[in-house]
Amino acid sequence: MPPIQRLRTCSRPLSTLFTTGYRSVVANTTQPCSSSQPFSRAIIHHHLFSSKSAQTPVTNNYSTIKQQVHSLFQSVTLFLPRVVAFCGTIHVTTEYGFNTVSCEGPSMEPTIIDGSFTCVLIDKFSHRIFGLENNNDDDEHDSHDCSPTECCSDEQEFSNNDDNTTWLSLLKGVWEQHFASGLQRGDVIILHHPSKEATICKRIIGMPGDTIIRTDGGSRESNHRVKVSPGHLWIEGDNTLQSHDSRAYGDVPASLIIGKVVCRLWPLRDYASLGLDANGMEHWQRVRGRIGRGERPLPLKRNDGFEGSHVLKERNC
Repeated sequence: MPPIQRLRTCSRPLSTLFTTGYRSVVANTTQPCSSSQPFSRAIIHHHLFSSKSAQTPVTNNYSTIKQQVHSLFQSVTLFLPRVVAFCGTIHVTTEYGFNTVSCEGPSMEPTIIDGSFTCVLIDKFSHRIFGLENNNDDDEHDSHDCSPTECCSDEQEFSNNDDNTTWLSLLKGVWEQHFASGLQRGDVIILHHPSKEATICKRIIGMPGDTIIRTDGGSRESNHRVKVSPGHLWIEGDNTLQSHDSRAYGDVPASLIIGKVVCRLWPLRDYASLGLDANGMEHWQRVRGRIGRGERPLPLKRNDGFEGSHVLKERNC
């Protein structure tokens, strides 16, 4: 075939494809044609209908995205209920079961030492289930006018004997105080402050109906005696010289109570200073981690005074 005729044969499909707008075909036909490789109808048909093949990746991408969204939705439906159940369990446990509270200040020394970043565990269900209980039956052996020093001496003896208790008796005491009884005298509690936005840690001294004898003064008209109102509690700190408690703002409603203190979680071991001896050496005493029910302990330093109140108990005749 002459060169002119061969060029004419190759130019016919080029003009046709250029008018249809398929640039890919034009780009593929920029190479010179030869007689051995002429354009065929199959090649032209392939380039003319190449738009269908260009649409297939879009369809595949859409199906892939749809599958990914579907798998993500399945994962969310499986994961979301578990998250809700976990958050609900944490909320119910901390609101109605157990919780931790950080205590600061010297008002509860030597039970809780100031400056040691003490964290205590409290139960928030026993006082809601059992309410307020008067432990008069437990005090039959002590049914007389008990002075603060006598009560504290009994507690000091109890504290020394408690160091030799076994795990079984310890668990029994926890069960009886926090799972089988409500609020009683001697419980250490966490409650809202009656006059400001704060929480305080105090010990229950008087129950509703008890007569409190104030050794730090009080009203002479009432002979330094105060009767606890129904539904209220008389609370004081163990460190009576540095405690702002019911002696300042009176008895408090029981509805302000958050929970009863179970034990100290942190620090694992805590020590209280006993002061300096004659040789100028400071002595320390280990503080128990279990914060149980009982009377206030004696001040560790003998020079410290005591100004706490106590409950008037009638003598059995």
